[in-house]
Amino acid sequence: MKSLKPGGTLVISGATSGDRPSHAELTRIFFLELKVVGSTMGTKDELEDLLSFCAATGVRPVIDEELPLDRAREGFERLASGEQFGKIVLTNS
Repeated sequence: MKSLKPGGTLVISGATSGDRPSHAELTRIFFLELKVVGSTMGTKDELEDLLSFCAATGVRPVIDEELPLDRAREGFERLASGEQFGKIVLTNS
């Protein structure tokens, strides 16, 4: 919030660390007339564009940990704790 200029917009694209931040800075949002916008996942066409972009540039998501499917609970617990940095990938093996 402190990085936004008056009238700025903060886009939230996920809430894996929870939907109730301990300090939402509502007075800052109010006095600086900030906007908070939620953004869902994109359309199928946008996903196709993203995949083409990744293929062309070599950009890859950051992966924190890969776990076999039978250890999925550990992955979800790690997400809930907020300790991960990047994606948790579940595999078939």
